[in-house]
Amino acid sequence: MLAPGISPALQLLANRSGDPESLIPRIAAGEPMSSMLNTEATINSYPMNAATLIGKPSTLAMGLEVLRISAISQKEQLYQMHYIVKWKWRDCRVMMRCHHIDINDQNKYFREFWRPRLRISEREADDSDMLVQRHTLLGHGWDFFSEEHVSHFRCSFDYTDMPYDTQHCKLTFLIPDVLDSVIGLQWAVVDGEKMTNAEWAIEHVKDWRKYHKTVEFTSPFGPANSSQLVAEFTLQRRPAFLVNTFVVQAFLFYLLSWVGLWIDLQSVPARAAIAVIPVLVTSNMMNSLASMIPPISYDTRLSRILLTTLLMISAHMLEFGIAHYAMRRYKALAEKVEKWEQMSLDEATNEVPQGGPTRLVKIEFLVVKRIHLSFELMMRILSPVAYAIAVGVILG
Repeated sequence: MLAPGISPALQLLANRSGDPESLIPRIAAGEPMSSMLNTEATINSYPMNAATLIGKPSTLAMGLEVLRISAISQKEQLYQMHYIVKWKWRDCRVMMRCHHIDINDQNKYFREFWRPRLRISEREADDSDMLVQRHTLLGHGWDFFSEEHVSHFRCSFDYTDMPYDTQHCKLTFLIPDVLDSVIGLQWAVVDGEKMTNAEWAIEHVKDWRKYHKTVEFTSPFGPANSSQLVAEFTLQRRPAFLVNTFVVQAFLFYLLSWVGLWIDLQSVPARAAIAVIPVLVTSNMMNSLASMIPPISYDTRLSRILLTTLLMISAHMLEFGIAHYAMRRYKALAEKVEKWEQMSLDEATNEVPQGGPTRLVKIEFLVVKRIHLSFELMMRILSPVAYAIAVGVILG
């Protein structure tokens, strides 16, 4: 006797029974309907259920379990993720009297069962050796399908706020070239372990933002819509490493260069060394930072701090050159001016002294005297003030 509301064809499918080994090939071949219709049948096609029988799309619920995120490469803008995608949908062709049947990808009939051909737009590569797939068929017509992957994904990094940057990554799931009038996707549970990374704080999977969107694409029959699922999460940098490696060292080398301003100008080897060494080291730090990230057309906070440091310590080196030249020139001109003044005051001669300083020489003497007496003092005071303001603006 047929159950109320169930057609004779469905009743035949629901009455199938036996051990899993004998049921799997029968379900895969659509028995007993295929033999009754004397035609070859398969269930390796879109699901059939109450919705599809009246012309509505079949609904697939997709869940995501994230096991691990690792190998985050800021230079390649890639990360590796170990995850399990869990699907569930209704398909009356898998109805039977058994409680459930498991069919893994090692079963010879596995490919006879339909499964979503998932594409993740941001996926760059997939480790096929780690792929594990399994169907779990429930007697009342549910197909639970899971696929475990280890894949590499692309995430467009924005380094503007480096080393205090937060990267926003996205995963877009779709079944390519399938109309939303045929299959509609919806989110199920997104879950996973709390993950840690030495350089990045990974947002807890339960807090990932997930939503559905419809995207238009061009099919062979014209414009059509595709159902897609999107998950978004953040990677927040732990700045301690970059701050200690670059920022702290940049501050120390600036301080070392500034202390050099207090060394006597006549100690040329010491002043030259303390002026040149910080410039070379800071330049190497900038090259090291550039090698850590891909070529970009904009500055980062960290690169601006290093560039500001390089400019300031280069200004210290330039100041030493100017101040040292002014000191030597001042001494030379001072001797000439003093000699001329003595000759002018010599009461023993009535002749106007020859070879006295010209107007241009007098102006030069006043300029180098001013530089010699005050330029280095001004640099000692203004340099740390300007550097502190510039760094404060960058970090603010």
